[in-house]
Amino acid sequence: MIKKLTLYIVLTMMVFGVGQAFAEEVKGTAEKPFVEITSYHKDTDVSKVGINDNLWSGVASYRQPLEKQYLVVPKPVEVGVKELVVQSINDGKYIAFRLVWKDATENSSIKVTGFSDAAAIEFPVKTDPLPQYIMGQTDMPVHILYWRAWRSKDTKDGFQTIDTAYPNLTSDMYTFDYKVKGKGTEKTQEEKDMFIPGKAAVNPRSVPHKQIIEELNAEGPGTLKTKNVENTTGESHWSDGTWTLVIRRPLKVDDAVSAQLVVGKKTPIAFAVWEGERKESAGRKAVSPSWAEVLVQ
Repeated sequence: MIKKLTLYIVLTMMVFGVGQAFAEEVKGTAEKPFVEITSYHKDTDVSKVGINDNLWSGVASYRQPLEKQYLVVPKPVEVGVKELVVQSINDGKYIAFRLVWKDATENSSIKVTGFSDAAAIEFPVKTDPLPQYIMGQTDMPVHILYWRAWRSKDTKDGFQTIDTAYPNLTSDMYTFDYKVKGKGTEKTQEEKDMFIPGKAAVNPRSVPHKQIIEELNAEGPGTLKTKNVENTTGESHWSDGTWTLVIRRPLKVDDAVSAQLVVGKKTPIAFAVWEGERKESAGRKAVSPSWAEVLVQ
């Protein structure tokens, strides 16, 4: 009886001891600080800083881990990009982020069967209370700076159209785009555009843009809305299996639903990357596992 009782006590202590140790380990993991990024002050015009400017070589870099998006469908089974290297500088008026990540292939097509490489930076519009880091929450919006490789291709090679995406495509007739010229066939571009739904609806993908960065707001998954502003500029380059992207914007802008960054203060920030070769799009993406923080020096 005594032996059985002793064994019971020993087993109980082992179980609770292990359980307590496990709980402490999980607690410790949960409390580990997320990535803390410093945006270093530089005496230069940051609104014009380039991807390969020498000043980046003296700026500390931060490794931001990425994981598959798990909150909403469509969820990726796995993601290709597991890490971002992040650098940031500012001049007191403008801030710039330089992102570098591995991607074996360059994907910038607008074809129906194609998927574009992409990346995004996200900020909460307000920090009290802090919204969910994946796309925000109702009445707690986030501000997203969204780059897609096809926008960079548009800037470099000219606006992509059906004709450029499918140069060997032929059709008997397209509205107001007749192969044979003659009476009644000469129409202005404005008249033609009336019958192109994307242009008529001013779909962001159907019209040219000055900048390669699109600005958006969201209040939760499925609520993404493009902003009618282009305050953010960017530059991208793919070479030898690596994307490099620079995103530049003012610290403060005259817009109630845009992020306002303040010198001397920390701002929550999150990241996402889509790998076109893996057919990643929408919710199929790699995301930072939580809010990080950027301190504007």
